[in-house]
Amino acid sequence: MEKKENILSYIEGKNFSKTIWSPVGKAMHTYNMIEKGDRIAVGVSGGKDSLTTLNSLVRIQKIANIDFEIIPIHIHPNIDKASFDSIKEYCEKLGLKLQVEHTNLNDMLFGEKEVKNPCFLCGRIRRGILYRMMKEQNINKLALGHHKDDIIETFLMNVFYQGNMKMMKPCYESEEYGVKVIRPLAFVEEKDIIRYVNKLELPVVKSDCPYEVSENSRRLRVKNLIKDLAKENKDVRSVIFNSIRDLLK
Repeated sequence: MEKKENILSYIEGKNFSKTIWSPVGKAMHTYNMIEKGDRIAVGVSGGKDSLTTLNSLVRIQKIANIDFEIIPIHIHPNIDKASFDSIKEYCEKLGLKLQVEHTNLNDMLFGEKEVKNPCFLCGRIRRGILYRMMKEQNINKLALGHHKDDIIETFLMNVFYQGNMKMMKPCYESEEYGVKVIRPLAFVEEKDIIRYVNKLELPVVKSDCPYEVSENSRRLRVKNLIKDLAKENKDVRSVIFNSIRDLLK
């Protein structure tokens, strides 16, 4: 899959223009996510969202007249079941070299001492490692795989549980670390990402995190609430998203 045309044809798939590539292009244009000379790190966990994000950047690199670099980075938690070999091989097929950072995240989060907010801590540690690696390599942007559903769910979680209206913005400057964070999938719905990765048979690495599927997860409760509302109004996600669009700027 080394030739430009072969890679592009594979990534685009068939019948994903409306559900994947159009909203990705719209998000990138609206927030001016990519500029000439950018060095963009992609946090690649091996999940469906990060692989789709990686593909979206590679696609733009092939079709747009913008010279920028893609650096995929995998933060490995040292969970035996979650091998990164398939991620490494996939990156090589795209003509990219995966950087792997080994950590003791598994011991920190699931050790003898109980962690009060493991999801928050895990995300903070991962971002800290990514930012450090970016600074060392003079990388100016970080692409994350959060999608439309993530943005809606995070907003509702903050309203219901924190009493604020903080947003997961599609694009923002991290003043603390001096980098720009972009979310190319900000306008893409999760169901369309699932259909895309299944159709292309992307090498998705199954997460072993127990909190991701926990019935006590606040995110899961909010996700189920939206799912119930969608039974009455199938466009409820777009309705919510459009109502908070001005807060995303």
